[in-house]
Amino acid sequence: MNSIPPLTMKLLWAAVASFLVSMLPWSVLAHLVLWPIGGMGGDIDGGVLGFLGDFMPWQLATHLLVNPGTKMIFVALTLYFFGGMMLEAIWGSRRYGLFLLACAAGSTLLQFIVSSVAFNVGLGGYSPTYGADGVMYGILFACAYLDPQQKVMLILPPIPVRMQTLVIVLCTLNFGVGLWSAGLLSQFGFLGGLLAAWLHIRYWRGQPPFGKNNRKKPPPRFRIVN
Repeated sequence: MNSIPPLTMKLLWAAVASFLVSMLPWSVLAHLVLWPIGGMGGDIDGGVLGFLGDFMPWQLATHLLVNPGTKMIFVALTLYFFGGMMLEAIWGSRRYGLFLLACAAGSTLLQFIVSSVAFNVGLGGYSPTYGADGVMYGILFACAYLDPQQKVMLILPPIPVRMQTLVIVLCTLNFGVGLWSAGLLSQFGFLGGLLAAWLHIRYWRGQPPFGKNNRKKPPPRFRIVN
């Protein structure tokens, strides 16, 4: 049995902490989720702070820890099977860590900007976003992008499937369910994670839109993971 890579082990402990955090009452979670700029939250009236509403800078990071229900289980499984056993095993902890930061930043910033602009121009309501979907799907996208024909064994049902097919199906389902339940504005974090993953890999490879250079060759194909 392969040992768990060091960064993935830390991330799995963070997933456990996230599960516990998500069980806190809403009165606490309301300070951790990511609110758009433009609301008049709390007891603050007018001025710059009034314009910020319920938004606080730490929410750019803490909203990733709020994964209620079974969502954290899927995040943890993705971190272990695809992030740790595939990406970190090939890239190493440092490079994998930079990739995760890029996915988190891309997901957070795009969702934050879109939701803030939409609220202030009257296209969306004043509601928070939370969760690590952008990071999770960024990991899945990277696995499929680097080795689309790699076969993985599903747990339920226990059948082999190509990585490219698996990711297309999962992304389509996630986008469709999210669009139906919460609307288009809630999906920009998910899309931002995919975009950040794609741009980050192409930057490492020296491919457009970053031009050509003498960066290292792409990592080798993945091994089969059961």
